[in-house]
Amino acid sequence: MMRPPSLRCLKGSLACAAFLVGLVPASGAFADDAKALLKAMSDYMAKQKDFSFTYESTVEAVTPDFQKLQFVSSGKANVSRPDKVHVTRTGGFADVDVTFDGKTLTVYGKNLDAYAQIEAKGTLDELRDRLADAGVETPGGDLLGSNVYDTLIADVTDAKHIASAYVDGVECEYLAFRTPDTDWQIWIQTGDTPIPRRYVITSKHVVQAPQYTFQLNNFKSGAEAGTASFTFDKPASAKQVDLSALELVDELPAPVNQGDAP
Repeated sequence: MMRPPSLRCLKGSLACAAFLVGLVPASGAFADDAKALLKAMSDYMAKQKDFSFTYESTVEAVTPDFQKLQFVSSGKANVSRPDKVHVTRTGGFADVDVTFDGKTLTVYGKNLDAYAQIEAKGTLDELRDRLADAGVETPGGDLLGSNVYDTLIADVTDAKHIASAYVDGVECEYLAFRTPDTDWQIWIQTGDTPIPRRYVITSKHVVQAPQYTFQLNNFKSGAEAGTASFTFDKPASAKQVDLSALELVDELPAPVNQGDAP
């Protein structure tokens, strides 16, 4: 007689949990190793003055009736430190082009044929903080700063170097970290180019623990990154609006509720 599927799944989960208990090290030495690998990645990225990459990002959302949905976007980023960036993002609900030339930030919603501009003279680090305050998230923004390590390690209560792993066929070191509010994981390419290949954030205190996933591909630096324009080329039909009017440039459709836990 076949066992009920729920029982089989439960036993499989317990076996997997038992395996993971043996797999994940508890020693403080492994925590130090995880932090050292993260620091090496941060130092490497800080040295890259001009670089580009393509990416795919996935945002999970939980509906009021507890259905978990995933919304996938993709795009490209060009970065020129210390103060220039051009990021595109295309998804099912928005088509966004963001440029920053060191003085002016432009957010152009192609699907709305509207753009907003704000004076934002400063570095990319300062821009990231201003965008966060304005409710605009740059895909992979945590990974673009001049000191990724300090940004990511803040509030970390637990760090683990899990194992070697492969992302898109590339060997990586798989690290896992915990903070009071989130768990996050990162896969860092091994060898002389320790770039972040995959980054996952889990919201622990939201119903069904939705995740944000960012996967970086086709990383190029220096001359290989090619040339990029960091100045907004305004389409003739585009209208200028206030940044708050561009609420429909999010990766999520407006009706989706993240389902905050009580």
